[in-house]
Amino acid sequence: MPNAYQGNSLYSFDPMMGQLEVIEPGIAMFHGYANSAFAYGRGEMLAVDTSSRTMGAMAVARIREVTAEPFAFLIYSHGLGDHAFGTEAFIRDAIARGFARPKIWAHEDVAGRFDLFRMTRGWHSHVNRMQFGNASAADEIFGDDTFSYPDLTYRGTQFLDLAGEPVELHHAMAETDDATWVWMPARRLAMVGDLIVSAMPNTGNPNKAQRYTLEWAQALERIAHRKPQYVLPGHGPAYQGEQMCEELLTETARALRYVHDEVVQRLNAGQWPIDIVEANIALPDDLADKPFLKPVYGCVPFIVRDVIRRYAGWWSGEPSQMLPAPRREHCEDLIALCGRDAILARARSLMEAGELRRALSLAEVALNADKEDAEPRALNAEILEAIVSSERSFIARNFFAAAAKQLRNHAM
Repeated sequence: MPNAYQGNSLYSFDPMMGQLEVIEPGIAMFHGYANSAFAYGRGEMLAVDTSSRTMGAMAVARIREVTAEPFAFLIYSHGLGDHAFGTEAFIRDAIARGFARPKIWAHEDVAGRFDLFRMTRGWHSHVNRMQFGNASAADEIFGDDTFSYPDLTYRGTQFLDLAGEPVELHHAMAETDDATWVWMPARRLAMVGDLIVSAMPNTGNPNKAQRYTLEWAQALERIAHRKPQYVLPGHGPAYQGEQMCEELLTETARALRYVHDEVVQRLNAGQWPIDIVEANIALPDDLADKPFLKPVYGCVPFIVRDVIRRYAGWWSGEPSQMLPAPRREHCEDLIALCGRDAILARARSLMEAGELRRALSLAEVALNADKEDAEPRALNAEILEAIVSSERSFIARNFFAAAAKQLRNHAM
């Protein structure tokens, strides 16, 4: 398996989806919607993440093909559904084999995240259907409001004993504020969850909670300082070799720091958020060329907006957007000035010239002025579908595709 994730989606295109990757005797990783990492070989086993509701059972079945050791610990790398909702299958396995129920460890804030998911279940189901491009993936993550809460929690650092072998749990803030990376010093093994996703990190998801770009970089630097021989990520392949692991960790951290610092520097210079967004900040070429930093999941524009959101609030800096006029009224004014047909003609001309973002902005004016007007509905859908064909970010691509589908369905 190559050490650079080659798919263009972290979900549908993993060539090892549903398989167990045995890195060496005693270290393995199941490839699911999210990976489950396993350490075993001394009479007891631990798992970092249990994958999603339906794939948890598959993860258990695959690891049982190589070891019959009992699960001593199940450790959540964070509280997101694709990582922490497959736990019941692990517990059922223990009961069926006559083993003690495994202890579930997590950072102390994971329970609060589960509570939040229960409160906002409808919203997360809606957003995930769009983000993942299909209802089944979303429903298996947020299909119900039952969760396997942690039995034991920690705050900063926790030390465990796995059949006489030391295990360390370390808190991090990254994609979530409840993240844990697991270090097994005797094996030089780091199991890091979504601190590494084998692509540009997903900080700045358009419709999810705040992410933590700077702290994410700091956590990666702390892991790199340990000089791991193995890094098992939340998505993508296992990474092996001290040099490969160091490059993966330090260069991902450097990319995050670069975007973070660019935004902060511009904020401190008095630039408004809208000006920073429109500056089109990009990674230096030496970082952009890294196979594990391709913008196939997260992307630099998302990170820029997330850093702004954290430090500078929600206002773009455009005076009209502080207390904005309703979109419909604003667009009706533009239609009155320019004419509906002229706006649609210009939008179509821009689309044909490949200026898809500009085309979409104009086409939306006509759509927002009259949601029942079939022609702008169809043109917006056509432009969105053209954007989908070239968009690299899995998240952005699926949101654009979902918007086009909604417009097409409305026309039926």
